[in-house]
This record gives sequence, structure tokens and C-alpha cells, in this order.
Amino acid sequence: MKLVGLAWRNLWRNRRRSMVTISSLTFGFAAIAIFAGYTHAIYAGLGNTAIYAEGVGHLVLNRLDWEVKGKLDPGKYLFTPEEVNKVRQIVQDALPKADVIPRLQLAGLLSNGVNSSIFIANGITPEDQHRLLGPFKTRHGMLDNDKPMGGVVAEGLAGMLGLKVNNFASILVSTVNGQANALDLDVIGIVNTGNIATNDKAVTLPLAMAQTLLDAAGRADYLTVLLPELNDEAKRDVFRWAFESIPPDAAYMNALKARLESRFKAAGLQLQVRTWQEMSVFYRQVKTMYDMIFTLILCVVVAIVVLSIANSVTMSVVERTREIGTLRAIGVRRHGVITLFMYEAFILVFLGLLLGAVLMVLVRAGVNGSGITYVPPANTVAVPLYIGVDWFRSAVAAGAITLLALFAALLPAYKAAYRSIVESLGHV
Repeated sequence: MKLVGLAWRNLWRNRRRSMVTISSLTFGFAAIAIFAGYTHAIYAGLGNTAIYAEGVGHLVLNRLDWEVKGKLDPGKYLFTPEEVNKVRQIVQDALPKADVIPRLQLAGLLSNGVNSSIFIANGITPEDQHRLLGPFKTRHGMLDNDKPMGGVVAEGLAGMLGLKVNNFASILVSTVNGQANALDLDVIGIVNTGNIATNDKAVTLPLAMAQTLLDAAGRADYLTVLLPELNDEAKRDVFRWAFESIPPDAAYMNALKARLESRFKAAGLQLQVRTWQEMSVFYRQVKTMYDMIFTLILCVVVAIVVLSIANSVTMSVVERTREIGTLRAIGVRRHGVITLFMYEAFILVFLGLLLGAVLMVLVRAGVNGSGITYVPPANTVAVPLYIGVDWFRSAVAAGAITLLALFAALLPAYKAAYRSIVESLGHV
């Protein structure tokens, strides 16, 4: 304890140098923690958007080779009603209370009677759409059981064709047998999908209507599995919920995937199971990019901190060489001198990290309460700038800074301790 008190007093013998060192630690760690919190919120937002707003769900089930061969012979790769019920029973035995949602994709031409444009539609029942969209349902046009021919058209597509709510349009598609089929669509909703890639072509149809168009009564081409854990948050602010509610991670989802695959195999079903991480290419690309940026920032900050600590301790050793010789002359052992300088370095790091955490909290509160919005890449709607808290990566960064800073202080402290007493006392 005497060495700790002596180390504390020694630091303030040169206040300016100590404050500069602490400041570099404070701003460096705050920058790391803020960026870690921001990326943490981005990951959560992208994950929840993929699962709910984009309708991916937590797991996607389809027949093997459906994505490639299903386009050449779609009828062969559809689920029958009996198979849907069998899969639902297997899933709910493994994952009680999970929702299994039949879906049917189709594409064709949408016409206002004068002009036409390609569209990509997804068939789903109104009840399943309500469950799948979860907290995002307030942003979407919803299907209606009372309007079996009513669909929701993306804002960009509706704009190109001049469609408004309660207008009618014609849908032309090719059935699973290759024949042309057409129906009139009652536009009951127009919605901005939030994604540039889908806002000019997406349509949502009642499942029964999609099945009629494809001449595939009662059938589905893939099944979405929605877990119950995150399905009851609709009353909260959708953006804050999206950034704060962490989706199931890859390890958990892969474990569920393996469990279902083994059960399907035992039941004689050759199905492909994919997690929401596998389905969302954009999520994986963004996460990889931000992880690389975080690593780069961490390396830069750690390098600055290490150099700052090393410079502070080295200057302190040079200024106190005669003092170190005196301590050695009165009986202080070499490890005592090393320990003294290590305490000084640790106090600097501790104060820097503590003040950095305080600064991070203040900046986070200011940014989150400011109402700043921006339009992310590939989006069509503005989202709030939000900074979360990533305790794990912040703790890893703090640990790395502490260890490397102490290591940086060890070399000058070691040299000071092993310098001869006579040479130290005679230093000018």
C-alpha cells in the first residue's frame, strides 16, 4: 500500500505529462467503446430487419436444390399440404411454440392497363404476415382476410405504374406447368420496403391468391420458422427496439439447424435448413466490414496508448534516476523499483479507462437523444443514429490496452531497476 501511495504522488509531480497521458487513454478508449456500441446496434438492427421486416424469419426450410432446380421444374419442389403439416409437427416438437409459415414465391408482370413492369411477389396468409412482421407491422401494409384478391404493392413499383390504394391492376404469371395465368389485383396497401433492391418490384399477396395464380392449390415452395422469443415487442418504438433487441446469434441458430436437420433426416425428409444469417447476405457483408474497421481502430488506439505510456514512464525514469539510486541505496530491492513504476502505469491506465467509459456514456446519451437521422446504404428510409453498448468488445479492448500498456512500462522500469547504484547516484 505504501508503494501505491508513493506511485500516486509521483504521478502528480509532473501534472502536465500525466494529464496528457490520461487524456490520450480517455479519448482512445472512448472512441473504441463508442464505435463498438454503434456497430453493436447496427448488427442488431440489420438482424431484426432481416428476420422481421424482410420476412426471412429465423430459419428457412425448403427441398434440396430448390433454389436452382426449382426454377426449372417448380412443381417438383413444392411442399404438399400433408408435407407442410408433417414438417410443422417435427419443428414444433423440437421448438415448442415456434411458428411454421408456408410461403409461395412468384414473379411476372404487373400492369395498370397501359404500362407493365416486372414484379416479385410473396404469398402468405394475413395471419402469418401479422406474426412474421412482428414489431415492423406498423410500417407495412397488411393483408386482409376480407379482401382475398387484395395485395400490397411496393412504393416504387406503385409509383412507376401510377397505382394508388383501391386501384386495380392486372397480374400475369406463368403457372408451375408453364401456362400463362392472369388475375386482377385489388391494391389495398402501398408500402416503402426500405430497400432499394425491392422497393421497385415487391408485391405481397394472399397465399391462396398466389396458389391460384401458379395453379398450385394448397402448396408452398418454402417454409419460414419464427421463434417465439422475440415475437411480442410490437408496442415499443420500432427503431429503438430494432437496435436494442439482439437477435439469436450464429452459434445458437446453428445448433437449432443441426437439431432440425437430424430430425428431418430421421423422418425421411430431404430438406435444406438455413439460418437467418445465411439468408441475409447484406448482414454478413456489413458485419465483416465493420469488424475489420473495429480491428483497425483498436490497433491504432492501442499503438497510441502504448507509445504514450512508454514515453511517460521513460521520461519519469530519466528525471528520477538519482532518486531511484537513493531508493536502491537505502535497501529498496530491484523488484520494488519495478513494482513502483508498474503501479504508476496502472494508475494512469485505470484513470484513462474510467474517464473514457464516462465520456462514452455521455456521448452515447447525447447522440441517442439528439434525434439525428441518416439514410444507410441501400435503404430508402431514414433511420436514427443510435449508439448501443457492446460490453464484450469494450472489455476486450480495455484488457488489451491494460496489458500492452503495462508491458510498455515494464522495459524502462526494468532498465531503471538494474542500473548500478553508483551510476544512478552520479547521474546528472
